[in-house]
Amino acid sequence: MRSLSSRSQARSGFTLIELLVVIAIIAILAAILFPVFAQARDKARAIACLSNMKQLGVGLQMYVQDYDETVFFRSTTNVDSTRIHTATSGNPLKWWNMMMPYVKNNQVFKCPSDSPRLVADSSGNLTIPRSFAASASAEALSLAQIDKPAEIILLTEAWSTDGTGASINTETWLEAFDGDMALDPLRPGSMLRYANRHAGGMNCTFFDGHAKWLKPDAILASRNLTGCSLVHKYPTLKMCDKWNAGCTSLDPKNICNDERFNPANFPTE
Repeated sequence: MRSLSSRSQARSGFTLIELLVVIAIIAILAAILFPVFAQARDKARAIACLSNMKQLGVGLQMYVQDYDETVFFRSTTNVDSTRIHTATSGNPLKWWNMMMPYVKNNQVFKCPSDSPRLVADSSGNLTIPRSFAASASAEALSLAQIDKPAEIILLTEAWSTDGTGASINTETWLEAFDGDMALDPLRPGSMLRYANRHAGGMNCTFFDGHAKWLKPDAILASRNLTGCSLVHKYPTLKMCDKWNAGCTSLDPKNICNDERFNPANFPTE
């Protein structure tokens, strides 16, 4: 008859069933925890992106104090606005280069969840990874012209790839009046050019310098967040709505022509 110690020694290994049970438990825990880890990682990237946009907001406030409280204008050779008095272009006049002296960090213009193409710095070298774009409706306006600066988006995120994953040119300026805010058929719940890569939302820097996360439906429901209130109040040749006399920007892609943004419904604004 074997002693107790010899029986215990013979039972030192796992049976196949016990091993399979342990593997199954590990697999279940992994299935539960991996998505949590992924969400935590995405949340950390979203927070880092929001921090970058807050830094841009601080830089913006310093910039406007140096330029008669006026926001940067679009660098272009096609003068389409009474806000732009001369036809000007060139890398030093790109909005990110005009802000660079106040942020002094190329990486501030990048979202950690994005893989943007490099754009030119003031010397023309492709060194700046830019994930963000400026709102055309706010270009060259002064603080005195903005009634609700905490509701006016100045910078937000733009897609670097289309719905298939193919690389696209990141917009420099985002326009409510030319289809940038149209719903993207390849990305349900997303806009064509505004990138809601953070849990279905996007980070935005506002005219008063603060930054905030917003979902597309919140932006599309507001004439201030879309910039349509500024489009109506300060129209240009192309940037106008059907309630501006003589406006020819009547394309259905112009979201500012939507009846819910009819200025008659906002008499106090």
